[in-house]
Amino acid sequence: MIQGIYTASMGMTPLMQKQDQIANNLANINTTGFKQSGLFIKTYQKFLSNDQHQPFVNEQMKPDEVYVDYSEGPLKQTNSTLDMAIKGSGFFTIMTDNGLQYTRNGNFSLSPEGLLVCSDGSMVMGTEGFIRVERDLPIAISEKGEVIQRGESKGVIKVTDFKKPYNMYRCGENRFRPLVSSEDSSVKSAGYVIKQGYLESSNVDIIRNMVQMISVNRNFEADQKALHAQDETLEKAVNQVGRVG
Repeated sequence: MIQGIYTASMGMTPLMQKQDQIANNLANINTTGFKQSGLFIKTYQKFLSNDQHQPFVNEQMKPDEVYVDYSEGPLKQTNSTLDMAIKGSGFFTIMTDNGLQYTRNGNFSLSPEGLLVCSDGSMVMGTEGFIRVERDLPIAISEKGEVIQRGESKGVIKVTDFKKPYNMYRCGENRFRPLVSSEDSSVKSAGYVIKQGYLESSNVDIIRNMVQMISVNRNFEADQKALHAQDETLEKAVNQVGRVG
């Protein structure tokens, strides 16, 4: 009976974590360049030899890994000069106070000094350093990211890609970092096109996430009922079985 309580409670823990992932996906439906995530859950056998202190840890459900779906989201036309979207593989390269980070969010603007920056002031990297332009002149951006004013090149936006499958983690502001040094894992992005006046929408699949949310909620309720049933049985065993009338 105690093992039944333990098993039911162990099943509820990863379901709560999976529900958190789904809720985060749905909360970011309208976040530019957001990539939805999910949770792998595995059941495994752990055999203990001669260990009488942990009698019920041989069967567990455990969160295995949080994964990110890096598939491309649909492009949305904004007609804003400094909005950009990458069609293909790769990430915009951003210099932050914590070093280089990478994003698919191309909602950029200009600083008072004419530097190309993100909404939080972090600077967009070019292949030769930061990109500075004249604030009062029209800006054209080629499909390969060359920033042009009056026919003069002001730099090329740096698009960085990594070895696949991606081994990256979220670091806030809808950005990513590789788990290993970017110098060791980065590769030159090939076959991409930068679309000026467009933004990449979130790749969250609303229907799939809603179906998963309902399924997870039902499974959680089933575990709750199993836990309650085990608890009632244990209470009867302790308080009624063997009672002398």
